[in-house]
Amino acid sequence: MVTKEKTGVLLSSDRSMEISLESIKNGNAGLNKHRLHLLSKVPASNEWHRFSKDSITIKDIAYLSAKTGHEFALLRGKKEDILYHGMKYYCNISGPLVDLLKNGHLRLIAHSHPAEHIPTPSVNDRKVLKLINQKESIIISAITGKEITFSSDRFEL
Repeated sequence: MVTKEKTGVLLSSDRSMEISLESIKNGNAGLNKHRLHLLSKVPASNEWHRFSKDSITIKDIAYLSAKTGHEFALLRGKKEDILYHGMKYYCNISGPLVDLLKNGHLRLIAHSHPAEHIPTPSVNDRKVLKLINQKESIIISAITGKEITFSSDRFEL
């Protein structure tokens, strides 16, 4: 993979993210400063925090999941990102965040699956999209870094 960086061009293996996620999961490596900051704002399950818009990437939530073994969700509004720290196998988003999702003030950009090599949307993942009237969202694996886009339709990925 070739990626343009501020200092030039970065060549890397397609497996480089998978290797770094595994290192974090096994405790052989740590999170970078940005991701440590994110986690410091939502250190426990069911906590959430507001951040400036576009300050969190989908890859960030995969790394947070690799570190904690928990799911994370990235919600985005017109002026902010919201990071939600879930549990081992789910995010139980409730209260004012649900209302903001339902009325379209926030979108569910992505959530992580900490234990799947290739993330697969659950029945509940699809129900959530239907509930918040959102066409699609993304799931990222905290093992491989693979992303899939899914919809509320169980016959589509």
